[in-house]
Amino acid sequence: MMEYLKKYCFQGQLTTDLLDMSLENRAKAVYSNSRQLASQYDKKRADIEAYVIPLLYQPFEPFTKRKYNQLIEFTEKLLLNEEYEKLILFSEEIMDLSLSGLTYYHNYYQRPLLVLVTLSFIGWIVCLLKVLSEQNIDAQAEHSNTNKVIIINRNLTYNYVNILFLILFVISNLLVYVQNLPVQYYLYLLLPICMWWYALSSPGTWAQTFRQLRMNQSAFTMVMEVFCYSTGSLALGLSFTYRWMLSIPLLGMGLWPFLSSTRAHLTKPILVAWPTTCLLLCLFSFMPVVGKEVFIQLVVTAGVIWLFVIALYLQRVLLSLFRNNTENKREIVLTVVQMILLILSLQNIYVQSRRFEQGTPVSYVYQTMAWGIAGASFILPLVHSRRLMCRLLAVNTSLLNFYILLSVAHEGLFMVTLMFNVTCWIYIEFKLLHLKNVKITECSFDKDTFRETSKSFTTIERSISNQDFRRAFFFITYIILAFFGTGNIASLNSFEVRWVTCFVTSFQPFVITGLILLKTLSPFLSVACALRAVQHLTKAPVGYLNMIVLIYSNIMGIQLLYNVKNTGSWLEIGTSISQFVIVQLITLFIVLINQIARLLTDVSIYSIANNIFRTRKKYV
Repeated sequence: MMEYLKKYCFQGQLTTDLLDMSLENRAKAVYSNSRQLASQYDKKRADIEAYVIPLLYQPFEPFTKRKYNQLIEFTEKLLLNEEYEKLILFSEEIMDLSLSGLTYYHNYYQRPLLVLVTLSFIGWIVCLLKVLSEQNIDAQAEHSNTNKVIIINRNLTYNYVNILFLILFVISNLLVYVQNLPVQYYLYLLLPICMWWYALSSPGTWAQTFRQLRMNQSAFTMVMEVFCYSTGSLALGLSFTYRWMLSIPLLGMGLWPFLSSTRAHLTKPILVAWPTTCLLLCLFSFMPVVGKEVFIQLVVTAGVIWLFVIALYLQRVLLSLFRNNTENKREIVLTVVQMILLILSLQNIYVQSRRFEQGTPVSYVYQTMAWGIAGASFILPLVHSRRLMCRLLAVNTSLLNFYILLSVAHEGLFMVTLMFNVTCWIYIEFKLLHLKNVKITECSFDKDTFRETSKSFTTIERSISNQDFRRAFFFITYIILAFFGTGNIASLNSFEVRWVTCFVTSFQPFVITGLILLKTLSPFLSVACALRAVQHLTKAPVGYLNMIVLIYSNIMGIQLLYNVKNTGSWLEIGTSISQFVIVQLITLFIVLINQIARLLTDVSIYSIANNIFRTRKKYV
């Protein structure tokens, strides 16, 4: 509007309703606006038509060059005849067509590019499957006449594949060159070709893989597994926008033991606990995101529930191991210390919350206590023994201890439910190993501490199986759940000072940001430690699991790729792009938290200090 008033050439659509002018001036303004937009449209159309291949060209049918000339000539006649009302109507129609045409030609190559990127994603998935398949194929082949014929046929197939992709390579380069497209279009066209060439360059690998699949399981079972994992991955992708979609894979996980042969190997308590905790996790995806509403009673309830769990574990497991001389008193003392710290944390958050509500100054003594509890929580797990269940309980207790100091509502209950669920998962994976005369309490992250169990584990063939695909799917579901289970993205945007009341009350942006990030990281570490335990028990190679996780994240990436927006508000555009970027960075993030989980589960300060003392004593 200001450009029009100053007699400048304006780019957008003029709103004449806000201007007090005569019908003639209004008609001329709208006509001038329509001619400018039509000129922009005509220039954009001419640029596309200059280099496009006629056989592949798809014009904007509502406003072709012929219709463009007709409408321009007709509006000129209306202007000469001073038919201003008709001129306004036709000028507005020209503006609408021009804007639609500009959008059409601006996004002219969007659909082909989306198809090419999708083919690249699918090709990358097939390449990962090829790598996994090659690791499972026996490298030693029998030298016989039959094998020679097969090898010759495979070489012929390999040559045909090379010729086919060479032709596609030449055609794709010609298409980009002839149409004078930007340099990056070479990458868009060549990337899927290279991916699929590598994926299909070993037809013998695929033939042997499908042969093994037919021998190991039925086609119906394989199709159902592919369908379930693909559908679950798409649901996880949609959960970035709709949190309630997390309930779909969680419900599938809860029903999984009852729809497979797994049920026969599990006890009744775990058959009740597993679907119950999965259902409870589903409920959190329907709850409002954690924001400014404060319900300290829920936080205290979460802490009390976990205190009861620790007390039960102390009585039934640790004391029993101590009586059998299989565990020392140090483990019992450390567990009691963690219980005391958790009680102090609950008192701290309750007292500080009451002080904040009453408007009285927050106690600096309690803030100092909170920092001390937080520091001790990160050190205590490293002092515990490497016995699997002892170390996991210590890590989860420490994470919860720090987590509830920053909690204000139901996120504490979410953390407790998540830890219950991943513990059930570990127990289920242990039972599926079918180990005789071995209890899960005898397992340890230290390989030398349970020789009998290690002997049993060595009999397990560690090649990739459908069980590893299930474990990887469970893991990525937990990762997405840990991120969006309580609406952490929204929570960070709607920050409330009461989150950090137990630690700071003044504005310290770096300290506050660090505390919030550590709180967000806590559920991830609990899940990563659970995966570390599952990987240790099943001897599943971490690299393979990361590849499978990458496959699932690529499926999610394809779904989120089509949700990326280039129109709308900055918030909508930025959110759609950030969701796609987060999915692509999931694998790198998983590698990072897996290393932290390995540190929390494998490192023992007591053992390190003991070894240093022995070494020093030896050389003295």
